This record gives sequence, structure tokens and C-alpha cells, in this order.
Amino acid sequence: MASEIGGTEMLLETGGLARSDSMEITNDPRFFNDNIINYRLAAFAGISVVSGLMVQNAMDHLFGMKKTMTVLPTDMDGFFQFIAFIMLGLVLFLNMLSTFVGVAQPYHTIRLMTAGPTGFEASATYYLNKNIVAWRHLAIRGALWSLPLFVASSAFRMPVKFDRENMKDITPNGDKPPAEEHLMGLIMMGYFLLMTIALIYVFCRHNAVFEERYHFAKMAMTQHHEASNLMKTGGGGSSSMFGMFKGN
Repeated sequence: MASEIGGTEMLLETGGLARSDSMEITNDPRFFNDNIINYRLAAFAGISVVSGLMVQNAMDHLFGMKKTMTVLPTDMDGFFQFIAFIMLGLVLFLNMLSTFVGVAQPYHTIRLMTAGPTGFEASATYYLNKNIVAWRHLAIRGALWSLPLFVASSAFRMPVKFDRENMKDITPNGDKPPAEEHLMGLIMMGYFLLMTIALIYVFCRHNAVFEERYHFAKMAMTQHHEASNLMKTGGGGSSSMFGMFKGN
């Protein structure tokens, strides 16, 4: 029968590579209504899209750049190329992490959310799990920091591009680049570093305001919970305090 598992699929399940069973599909009325997790996942999805583009961009630059480099600062071009290579490698890792987390966590959250009558509660506990939260925050922070880091890597590649290309095209022996082209490469490096500083400033300002508002919102939520618990218990704590003062 078409519903029976095939040999290949059974081999995948036996090897632990895939499962042939899935969550039960039921039309729970709550699935047709918005909830707070959906809004947060939508915001998170935007970061993962940018991270996917950055992964491709970083890979293209890593494989495309010349690997003539050195860890010794005596050779300026080789040393700058080495710094740019390390930065691009870090950009690639941060965005790979962000892309993976941006795909895995929404997938797991939505699957749990649609897992029956207790699906929302299961997805909420997954979403708020401290391990999951830590990786999500690291992925978002890494994706944002990778943008100025990518610009900084381009800054260190600028003098190398100007020097090496002009050594081949202008100087007959290719020993060293013309002074004018070398200076232009350094100027472009400074320009890209200024853009890096500007991006870091913008990120820090946005993050500072967000952390401040988040702190206030968390304080208000804590006070709200305390007031709700006090009303649920009938204000027992306040009554006991009143009785103590009355007795005195």
C-alpha cells in the first residue's frame, strides 16, 4: 500500500537519520489566531534572511581573495590580507550560526505549536528555554556585529588591492607599487574604517536604548505579576500587616 513505509525510508529510520511518524494534525481553533510567538518569529526571520545573504557574500570573498599573506607585520600587504582573511572567516561563522538558528528555532517552535491541544504551551516552553534563548540572542548579536566586521575586512583589503594590481599593471618589475596608488589604497582603507566605526556607533546606540526600554518593561511586568498574585491571594500579606499594626 502507498501508506506503508518503503525499504529506503525504513533504512533511514533504522539508522536514526529520519523519522516516519509525525505530529497529529488537528484543526485547533487557536491556530487561526495570532499569538506573541508568531510576531517574535516574524522578527527573527528577517535576521536569518540577511544572514543567508551574508554567508554567500563572505564565502565568495574568502574563496576569491588571493591567499598570499603573512602573520608578520613587516610585509604590510600580506599582513593586511591575513587580517582580512581572519575577519571574513569570523563573519562567515557568525552568519552560518545565525542562519542555522534562524531556521531551526522557528521550525521547532511552529511544529510544537501545532502539536495538539497543549501545542502552544509546549512551544512557549521551548522558546523560553534558557539554552534556546542563549543561542537565539547570540545568533542575533553575531549577525548584527558581522556587518561592521565585514566592512572592516574590506578596509584591510583595500591597500592590498591597490598595491598588488598596480604593481602588475604599472611597474615593469613589479617590486613595489607607485606611491600615489599606495596612498589611495590607504585613504580608502581609512574611509572603510570610518564606515565601520559609524556602524558600531549606530549598533551601540540602538542596543543601549533597547536595553533601557527592556529593563523598564521587565520591571513593569514584574510589578504586574506581583499585583496579580496579590489580588489572587486576596491580599493576605496586606491584611496580616494591617492586623499587626492594629494589634500594636
